[in-house]
Amino acid sequence: MSIVEQLRRGRRGLEMPAEIRLAGGESLRCTRVLRLLPGKRAVMAAQWKGLPVLAKLMPDTASGRRNMRRELAGYRLLKDAKIMTPDLLLAGRCDGRGHILLFEFLQQAQRLGELWRNHAGHQLDIATASVRLLASLHRQGCRHTDPHFDNFLLAGAQPVVVDVASVERRPRTEYGAWQRQNLAYFLAQFAPLQRKMFLDSLAANYAQAAADDKLDHAIGKAWRRRKSRYLKKCFRECSDFSTHTSWRRVSVWKRAEQCDDLASFLQDPDAWVNKGERLKDGNSATVVRLSLGGRFVVIKRNNIKHIGHCLQRCLRATRSRINWRNAHLLQFNGIATPEPIAFMETRWGPFRLRGYYVCAFNESPSAAKKYSLQQPTAQELAWFEELFTAMRMARIYHGDLKASNLFVTDKGISLVDLDSMKECSAKTNMRGLLQKDRRRFLDNWKDKPEQLKVFAGIFSES
Repeated sequence: MSIVEQLRRGRRGLEMPAEIRLAGGESLRCTRVLRLLPGKRAVMAAQWKGLPVLAKLMPDTASGRRNMRRELAGYRLLKDAKIMTPDLLLAGRCDGRGHILLFEFLQQAQRLGELWRNHAGHQLDIATASVRLLASLHRQGCRHTDPHFDNFLLAGAQPVVVDVASVERRPRTEYGAWQRQNLAYFLAQFAPLQRKMFLDSLAANYAQAAADDKLDHAIGKAWRRRKSRYLKKCFRECSDFSTHTSWRRVSVWKRAEQCDDLASFLQDPDAWVNKGERLKDGNSATVVRLSLGGRFVVIKRNNIKHIGHCLQRCLRATRSRINWRNAHLLQFNGIATPEPIAFMETRWGPFRLRGYYVCAFNESPSAAKKYSLQQPTAQELAWFEELFTAMRMARIYHGDLKASNLFVTDKGISLVDLDSMKECSAKTNMRGLLQKDRRRFLDNWKDKPEQLKVFAGIFSES
């Protein structure tokens, strides 16, 4: 089956390497898939006439033809505005049932998202480059409707726009509503603490936006919209997650973690729990560590203690579902937690029974273990302060800040045991809840006066 036909049929994986016959009789050799939207578009690294190229393949359907027109229109807009984007080398048909675009492949360029995640020391430069690029687009009367960090590259010091289909013409007006909304949509993909450096760079690179007193409100609105979509996405079938729903069980897992062991676990979770190393064996929960697909994971099973407990909880969300949602909420807010892999509920129709939550095993020591005999370093104290500031800004109440639920990694503090965690509304008394978290955290050190003294100033009373 040709690669065009695979795309048309909505396959979630394309067989690589693959040959595509272009309309002129030339051959294109595709080596790897960079992005795939099943049934709609595939972006691939390829070889053409001995040159490395980036190929965008679309099926010959109404949506495919529409996407082709949008790609060409966006490319022309960027060229007219003299904003850097990879050169278009070929636009045409392939294999009789597909449309293809070949762009220059910028081998030395890196995605801003990768640079941001992997080079913490250069984040201010990256923030400045992205703000400057958005300002340039807006001044030319253009906007990028999906200004995701990974849709921008950095070639040397020069920012480059990709995903040209998302570039559209807007009225050439002074800074106003559409520029504010587009900038807010871009900034809303960053957690509040990360966002500060972007806002600080506005004065030098986008003066009109820096003086906009409505920008903060627009960012907050875009942030809440993105968060709502993200938390819904982690429960449905999509490019990142797979789901299964039947009368007897509901399960969701990360598509990237799919393996034979995970499939076996989802079929018979108790068998896997029984052979794991017990970390906790209580009436309400059993926690084990084991190897799943070649990596160590933690499985937390929520137990049914008795028939009354079953009746009390059978119509409520299981703790596994709560853990899954809260882990993704923390990640969305830039707060570290072990990578969530899957959750599963056993059911009888609408009635929920046991729940199972699977996450990566954290090999770092807990705060209880690490600080039993030593004081936290200045860097570790800064990490704790950053964690609690991020939780306050995100209006997150953990509910059980035992020292054993805080892990000290080489990059910061990671939160576990998310059963009691809550995201509070604007009407909630956050001050009271923060004081509860503060008291529970400091109770860890009541028998260790030296540790208590250094930790006491971490929580803000505000």
